Parts: sequence; structure tokens; C-alpha cells
Amino acid sequence: MTTRRLPTTADVVVVGAGSAGCVIAERLSRDPGRAVVVLERGPRDWPPPAVRDLQVLPIEHGAGFARGHTEATGLPVVRGSALGGSSAVNGGYFLRWHRDDFDDWPAQWSPEAIAHAYDELDAPDGTMGVTAFADDELVDVVRLFESYWAQAMPVRATADPWPIVGVNRVRSNREGPLRRTSAEAYLRPAIDRPNLTVITDAEVAEVMVAGRRVTGVRVGADRMSVGEVVLSAGTLGTAGILLRSGLGSLIGSGGTLPLHEHREVLVHYRRHVDPQVMPTALLQSVVHTADDVEIRCYSTDMARFVKGVEPVGPAVGVAGMRPGSLGAVRVGDTGLLVDLGTVDPASARRMALGAESVRDMLNSSTFGGVVEPGSIVVDPVVRTSQHAWGSLPMGVRTDDLGGLDGLTGLRVVDGSILPAAGRSGPHATIMMIAVRIGDVLAAR
Repeated sequence: MTTRRLPTTADVVVVGAGSAGCVIAERLSRDPGRAVVVLERGPRDWPPPAVRDLQVLPIEHGAGFARGHTEATGLPVVRGSALGGSSAVNGGYFLRWHRDDFDDWPAQWSPEAIAHAYDELDAPDGTMGVTAFADDELVDVVRLFESYWAQAMPVRATADPWPIVGVNRVRSNREGPLRRTSAEAYLRPAIDRPNLTVITDAEVAEVMVAGRRVTGVRVGADRMSVGEVVLSAGTLGTAGILLRSGLGSLIGSGGTLPLHEHREVLVHYRRHVDPQVMPTALLQSVVHTADDVEIRCYSTDMARFVKGVEPVGPAVGVAGMRPGSLGAVRVGDTGLLVDLGTVDPASARRMALGAESVRDMLNSSTFGGVVEPGSIVVDPVVRTSQHAWGSLPMGVRTDDLGGLDGLTGLRVVDGSILPAAGRSGPHATIMMIAVRIGDVLAAR
């Protein structure tokens, strides 16, 4: 049930009804004897079809289901604030990581366990409705993009869920033209369980600690005693809660937590004629290179997807995926303060080489009928993929299941605990770890 009233006690509190939190809440509430409470800071309403439409990125300033954060250099940093979290407002990109991205993961994460958890999400009958964009859905520039790179690189079969070094058609979590969110897949089917309570408009101010044990949470002036707290508020949200709770020194970080990010350079160009048909999604195909760069063929100007964004023309993105830049997050007087950091020199070189290869592509005869000569420009601003991760990596600051070292009764299950970088975006993998951890915890 959904309510606005905070109960006084619970066996488990899940903080955040986003990509991971919805999975954890559904798993743990399968036991009717376990009282599970979900606290979500976003509004009570389920994101409607107008928000979940893949032809919209509803992340503009003042959007009802998203929240922006202050970034040190002024870059926009936006996260979902809704039932479904960022899965309600993102681009619908749902690619697994490469198989060998998991080589250095803790022993709990065997290849078989990882594949099984992914399969629940993205198999043909999976919970997230994942399908690759079909040939007849691609806009002209995406078809040209794939044709160009296929001359020199392998092309992943669309039925294969594992990405390759080569051309990768994007797989998307969707129901027809709409994003299929974690809330639709996991929370809504479980919402009538008597032992599951979902409370919205409930931002956790702090977790309460006695000695080295978490005893509860505070929301505004209200306090709730709990057996265990599972923080699934996203990498930024979870960091904010831990730091507001004064736990920085306990987890060895003082007043800040590190974070990693996939930074991106945009290569802009102008078209001879703009397409009249709106693309099904902003990102339909990517190339993964041998030197850990993801080349993203955006289907049109992002201004067509985000309200208030100044039109600058279409672009191809070049993102450094491994290791990703190292930044930090702290809590200031005005809220969460994010510093995405700077790109390390080796990644910067790889991204520069990637941008040159994109320039060559756009200047090639393949794109001769589309790109205006002399219009190709590399944006000097290094932007963000909105992929913060890795503040509390498994095997370093948390155990194999997200248990925070040195503190009983607190577990983190979201992008914070990713122990290494992957060559795809993290959304599918964050949900995968929630499936796996949820299975283990539910069996206890």
C-alpha cells in the first residue's frame, strides 16, 4: 500500500524506490512475516505515460519527477525523483556490461550468478521488457553510423544480450513507446502485499546509529526504529544520507565520498535537411572500442527531447568508460555538492582519439549526403553521462552484498557499490546486482 504516514517500526526500510530499491523491496516482501517499508522522496503519483514516453527526457529544470544537483563546474547533474527513480526519466538504454568487465568482482559474483540475474531482467520474457531497436526504427544517421563502423568492426547480433567490442544495437527497457520502469516491473505488482508499505514525499534526513549499529531512520521530525536499513537512493542520494548522518569518519571518508563518472565529449555537426520523423529514442546504437571508449550516435538534437535546452544540432558522443573520472560529493549548506572531477590523462587521450575517429566518420562519403561540409565541431566542454557510481565499492568499503564495513544493520544496494567500471552504461547492471542481492537476502 502507499501512504504518507511513517510507521514507528519495521523489519527492513528500503530508502529509495528507484532502479535497485524496487527490486529489493519486492524480493524482501515476498516473506509475509517481514515488514518492509519503502521511503521515496519523489511524489506519490506514478509517473504517467507522458513522462515515460521514450521520445521525451523529462529532466528539465522544475520537472516533477527529477531533481538537479549543484556541480562544481556548472554541469547539469540530474537524477530521477519518483517511483522508479531514474528508470522513469532516463533514455531507456539497457545494455549489459561485457562479460570480462566482471573478472575482478568478488567471489560471490560468479559468471553463472551474474548471467542468471541479468536474464530475469532482459531475457525475451524478462521483467523489464527489454528489446533491441529494430531496423525499421532507426533514423537515417544511425543506419549510416552502423554501416560505416561495420566496415572495420564486428556487429553484435541483436538477439545476443552480451555487448562486444564493435557495433552494439541498443537494447531498451520499454513497453511499446514507453519506458518500462523498475516500479512498473517490481513495485506495482507487489503494492497490495499487507507487509509492504510505500511512503512517498519522504526524504530521509539521516540514519540513526547507536555505537556501531544502525537503529532507524529520521524523516523530518519523525523517527522509525528498524532492524535493517537498505540504502538504494542512488550513488548521489546514498552519499548524501551517509554524510548527513555523520558517518563519513566511520567509513573512512571524512566529509566527502568519492564517485566515478563516465565523462563525454560531443562532436556536433549540421545536417543538410533535418528529418521530419521524431526518433523512437535518443540513443539507438553505440560502438564499443578496444580502448574502452563508447561512441554514441545520438539520433537528433537533444533539444528535441529536453525542454529548455538550446538547440545546437545533432551530435555523436565519445565517452571514456574505463576507468572513468574520479570526483567527489559532499553536503553543503544548500544541499548536495557534486564535483565530477577531471578526466585522467590516459582517458583524455582515448577520448580525443575517439573524437578524431568520429570526425573522420562524419567527413566520409558514407555521411556525404547528410552532413554539411565544414560544420563538424568538437565541443570543448567535457560533459557527463549522468552515471555516478563506485563510492562504496564491494570488496573495499562494503562486503559482497553491500553490507557496510564496521556498521551493523546498514546495507547499500545501488550504483555506489559497483567495484569496477564497465564498458556499457550502469543501469542494467545496477538492477542486476539488486536482483542477485535480493535473492540472497530473501533466502536468509
